[in-house]
Amino acid sequence: MKVSILGDLFVTNEVLQRAFEKAFEGTSLSFEYNYLTDTWPVTPVMKTDEISEFVGDEDEVSSIIGDTEIILTHTAPITKKVIDSAKMLKIVGAARGGPVNINWSACTARGIPVLYSPGRNSGAVAEFTVGLMLAQSRNITLSHFSLMTEKRWRGDLYTYDVVGKELGSSVVGLIGAGAIGREVARIVQAFGAGVIVYDPYLSEEYLTSINCKKVELDKLLKEADFISLHARYTKETEKMIGDREIALMKRSAYIINTARGELIDHNALYSALKSKRIAGAALDIFEAEPPPENSPLYELENVTATSHLAGASIQAAELGARVLCEGIFDYIVNKKNPRFCVNPDYSKHIQRE
Repeated sequence: MKVSILGDLFVTNEVLQRAFEKAFEGTSLSFEYNYLTDTWPVTPVMKTDEISEFVGDEDEVSSIIGDTEIILTHTAPITKKVIDSAKMLKIVGAARGGPVNINWSACTARGIPVLYSPGRNSGAVAEFTVGLMLAQSRNITLSHFSLMTEKRWRGDLYTYDVVGKELGSSVVGLIGAGAIGREVARIVQAFGAGVIVYDPYLSEEYLTSINCKKVELDKLLKEADFISLHARYTKETEKMIGDREIALMKRSAYIINTARGELIDHNALYSALKSKRIAGAALDIFEAEPPPENSPLYELENVTATSHLAGASIQAAELGARVLCEGIFDYIVNKKNPRFCVNPDYSKHIQRE
C-alpha cells in the first residue's frame, strides 16, 4: 500500500511513520512512502473558504500523492483538488483534535473516512494553563523580563499591593469543562483551589462528582479569582467575554485564555487591563496570529503573552500520531468503522467509486 506522510515541524514525518509502523507491526502488509514537510509552526496557519488552519500548497501536495491510498498529516492542505488527484485514496487522517485542514465533504462524496485525534493535547494545554496562572499572578514573567532584559531588580514586585494570591487560596472559574477544563480542575484542586464551572452541556451531578460546582456565567465572573476559558469557538461563544462581563469581575481577578482568541473582545480586554479594571491576563491565543505590530497588547505590563504554545509537547505530538494510526489500523485491517471519524456518513457513498 502507498502512504503519503505530510508532516510538519511539530508532528514530523518521523513521528507519523514511527506511529504508523508500530500500529501495523505484526501484519503482513507492506508499505511504500511519499513524504512532504510543511513549515508549521514557523509559518502561521492560513485559511480559505474551503479549509482552515493549514500550511502549504495544494498543488505541491497534489503533485506527490498520485496513487496514494492513505494520507497521514497534521497541517497540510487536503482540499478537493488534492482529494481528486488521489484516485486510489482510501482514508485520510490528521493527527490533531480538529481536522479543519481537510475538506470533509469532498472526502465523504468519495466514501473516504476522515480520522482525527481528539484529546491529544489535553494534558499539555492543561499544564500550560496552570503555568500561565502562576506566571501572571506571581509576577514570574514580569520579574524575568525586568531582570534579564533590563538588568533591573524589581523589589517593588514584593510589595503587598502587587504580590499575587496563592492558587491554594483561590477560586478558579472554568468556562467550559471538557477534557482540558477537567484536567485543569484536577491540577488546581491539588494546589487546594476551589473550582466553579460554567458549562451548559454538563450536568450539576457530573460536576459535583469531580468536586466542581456548577454556576451561571455571571456568578462565575463575580466570584472567581482566576477565569480560565476552555470553550469551543462558535457563533454563540464569539466575544462571550466583553465589556459587560469584564465589569462583573473582581479587580483582583486574572483571565486566562488557552482556548480560542475569538472568545474575548480584545479591545474590551486591553482597555480593562490598561485601566487596571482587572489585575491581569495570560493569553496564548489571539484574534489575529501573530498579533499586529501596532497591537496595544505590547504596551501592557500586566499581561503574560505566549505564541500559541499551550498544546506543544512531545507527548501531544506522539499521542496524536498514535491515536490516528491505531484508527487507520482498525479500518484497514480489522474492517471496523473508525472511532474518531468526523464524517461517519462516508460509508453511504462507498459504492459510488
